[in-house]
Amino acid sequence: MGGFLAYREALWKKRVGKNKNLDLESKKPHDKVGVSLMADVSDCLDKYKVYKIEDLKEATDGFDERWVIEGSVYKGCIHGKQYAIKKMKWNACEELKILQKINHGNLVMLEGFCIDSEDANCYLVYEYLENGSLYTQLHQSNMEKLNWKTRLRIAVDVANGLQYIHEHTRPRVVHKDVKSSNILLDANMRAKIANFGLAKSGCNAITMHIVGTQGYIAPEYLSDGVVSTKMDVFSFGVVLLELISGREAVDDDGNALWVEVYGSFNGIEDRYKYKLKEFMDDVLLKESCSVDSVMNVMSIAIACLHRDPSRRPSMVDIVYSLCKSDDLFYDISEDGFSPRQVLAR
Repeated sequence: MGGFLAYREALWKKRVGKNKNLDLESKKPHDKVGVSLMADVSDCLDKYKVYKIEDLKEATDGFDERWVIEGSVYKGCIHGKQYAIKKMKWNACEELKILQKINHGNLVMLEGFCIDSEDANCYLVYEYLENGSLYTQLHQSNMEKLNWKTRLRIAVDVANGLQYIHEHTRPRVVHKDVKSSNILLDANMRAKIANFGLAKSGCNAITMHIVGTQGYIAPEYLSDGVVSTKMDVFSFGVVLLELISGREAVDDDGNALWVEVYGSFNGIEDRYKYKLKEFMDDVLLKESCSVDSVMNVMSIAIACLHRDPSRRPSMVDIVYSLCKSDDLFYDISEDGFSPRQVLAR
């Protein structure tokens, strides 16, 4: 806390030093917001490193476009280590408060932050994951296609991360923007959930401000603004469809993948395997992976996509069901894990 008080005092002196008669009303709006935000995030100062804006500018060559990873996220090197630096306006307070409460191996780790009152920006500094997003791995043609065991392991990693924020945080956290571009992959192709910018602490609420990504938004949230953990379950179901099919959540004509699947697979289960082979990514068909294993994941996806949120499974149930796959058991056993250990991580 002493560091924060010293920072705030130095910031204040810098502002008023040029005019000793300057009062709060005459300060620029972003100056007042800057002091206010530093007070709001003061609880985070002991947990996270506070970076200087000069360090971040040096790390990114002045936020040069060459270092853009995606959107307003830059790759930067600080003291020889790579980081992902997210540039934001003065809206990072809630995200910081949520990130302060969570700590899990399947969630991208926040290393620190920077508040620059000069340009009214806030910067979040995250660990850098070498293999980019799941979206890139699945949908960019220049990428080597993922095999089924890797896709299944990614699904379990994401499910574990969502289970943690839904079941082990108080109040529960709803991510609200689960999608393949917000799932990042490390050097070993293990998955971590990123971007808690839309996350909400607490659930079973109603909002009139609908935000999210087309193709992933749960129907009850889109129509009635209902915020609950089950909206994350729905979005996760869409991610499972991407893993199975290799297709994007929305096609070039604006058609949602989940709508097609919900219509096609809501019928006689005996026909599922025939329909599934038509739906599967060609890469998986050539690989001759277990159709039973893919069918198990497809069944989980369909359950996640139920229009009635109360009939969707919890992430606890989803993790358990995913871990029953023989493919997954064999794969993670090679690394010294078992499904029971994955559930407990």
